[in-house]
Amino acid sequence: MGIPKLKAELRENGGKAYSKKLRKEGFLPGVIYGHNKETRPLKVKIANLKKILNRYGIGTTVNIELEGEVVPAIIKEVQDAIVKDDLVHVDFQQLSANEKIRVHVPIILLGKDKAGSSTSTIQQQLTKLEMQCFPKYIPQNVTVDVSNLEEGESITIEDLDIYNNENIHIMHEPKEIVASLTSTSREEKEEEKEEVSFFESTTSILDS
Repeated sequence: MGIPKLKAELRENGGKAYSKKLRKEGFLPGVIYGHNKETRPLKVKIANLKKILNRYGIGTTVNIELEGEVVPAIIKEVQDAIVKDDLVHVDFQQLSANEKIRVHVPIILLGKDKAGSSTSTIQQQLTKLEMQCFPKYIPQNVTVDVSNLEEGESITIEDLDIYNNENIHIMHEPKEIVASLTSTSREEKEEEKEEVSFFESTTSILDS
């Protein structure tokens, strides 16, 4: 799977009115920084960025086509509007081929429909994997097959194929749980315990 491309253009350093105008025209204002270079203001098409975000998420690596050059970068941060479900601003961190970087890569579970049942359900305890490596080794995502999990079993960091990749340093404890197949009845009991505990604590406060 190749690194997604994203076309960008340099923009003015404007205020809120200018940024609002850009968004109305279908562009999202942003900046690119890092690799000992000055921060450069840019704009990207909102629709193109959303496609990448929907497929890979924040933290993914992209090749930004900017002024005739291809700049490898990470989607570092995306700001959303508080009231509306709209994107407001995006930050890209430029990468250097010779420098290791710490990133968070999305974890995608495969086979969830085969693992669950009427009495059990898949629980994903970890949605992103933190790692450190050179840019060329950064995966777009980490897939985990949970189709063969039995009730009560779990998949930990050390069970992942990427854990043994000598080019990537995983920033998690080996025994940290990524996903597990949990009994539905046990989950309900835990929820009931929490409700009872909350009721008892509330009653105690009212009686005092």
